[in-house]
Amino acid sequence: MSFLNRSKISFFVFLVISQVIVMGWGASSYSARQGQYVPEFLPCDPVSESTPDMANGSDSLQMDPLPQVDFCSKWNPEFAFNGHHCCAKKAASSRKRRKSSCSIERAKGNYCGEITSEQKEYTRLVQSGQVGDVLDLFQMARWRESDQAYCTVNNGFLAWGRRLIPSVRNRIALRSSDRCTEFGTDQMIGMLEWVGRQVGQSYAGSEYQGTRLVIGDISAPRGGCLSGRGGRRGHLSHTTGQDVDVAFLVAKANKSSPVSFHRDFDVKQNWSLLKQIFKNPFACIKVVFLDKRLISKLSTVAHKDQEWSTYQRFIRHMPGHRNHLHVRIGNGPGLPGCAPDAKPEFEQEEQGEDMDLDFLDEEDDYMARSQHLLYGATDASTETTTETVKASRQPSRSPSQTVNIQE
Repeated sequence: MSFLNRSKISFFVFLVISQVIVMGWGASSYSARQGQYVPEFLPCDPVSESTPDMANGSDSLQMDPLPQVDFCSKWNPEFAFNGHHCCAKKAASSRKRRKSSCSIERAKGNYCGEITSEQKEYTRLVQSGQVGDVLDLFQMARWRESDQAYCTVNNGFLAWGRRLIPSVRNRIALRSSDRCTEFGTDQMIGMLEWVGRQVGQSYAGSEYQGTRLVIGDISAPRGGCLSGRGGRRGHLSHTTGQDVDVAFLVAKANKSSPVSFHRDFDVKQNWSLLKQIFKNPFACIKVVFLDKRLISKLSTVAHKDQEWSTYQRFIRHMPGHRNHLHVRIGNGPGLPGCAPDAKPEFEQEEQGEDMDLDFLDEEDDYMARSQHLLYGATDASTETTTETVKASRQPSRSPSQTVNIQE
């Protein structure tokens, strides 16, 4: 082989190796915080509904207009599952959606292990009475644009999530307190705290001391996918702390509200509850999902109310919501819809697999109430029985998959 040919080959090899090195360096970036190479961060797609604003005077972590890789790796529990991207891919089509699932790390019975030290300290301070009136905290923050909810409600995450803490004053009861899914944005927790207090004022008599506003899932401590039965997604949303499931209000003299989802839909009581939800001063309501048959019942009574014409279009039918309300909020306070050109009909929610999960939830609660009537159980044991029935449906787990509940 001539010297000229050898030179050409050497130069070609040099170019190939150089290109590989450049491409390898461009595809990875070094994370000093984690001490390892990770794929280069790509901006969220779709763009986050809420990104930090360095000019808003917030004392939170200062960042570029779009969240950076270190921030996402810290707060997004599905960061690795998303291919080291801040946000997951867009939701799949309805045919594929039935087979969607969370990452294997999130196929667990509770998310208590994800609670941060700051969230634990906040819980301790509130429960010990050292915080004072928690609504004062939300009053100061309600006009500040949220920097807690990222990406979209179907594939996002929650930063600095606030915990909903039941109290005598807010009349709130958690449907599944052992799952640690009662975390949301400040606007969400402020809204629920305020609405709960309105329920307490409406039913202040001693005969209604057992009346409770029962809250289901909001989000995990840092948001992300909530796993259901068999590893499937328990919800298509509830990833950013901006969605909450609320049981129908049941206020009966000298009786306690069932701490479960049920079909006891008192039209007058729940229309009053819906109006308080829409009027809350902390979070604008994007949409409320409810079964069409219950919407029809609601309209027979509420159409006489002048406010029905204002709120009607934001109460939308969605299959699988025959035993609870699903409320979605925006990033701050305001009128229903959260925008002058609001289109609540475009808001999407659980379909496919989640309809089956909602049906099983109803069946679980029905079985628990049946046992309550049959054996004369107390209200507290009824809630325990509901969780026992649900646990019987969960797939068996090895000891390594068991999650210890932390305070």
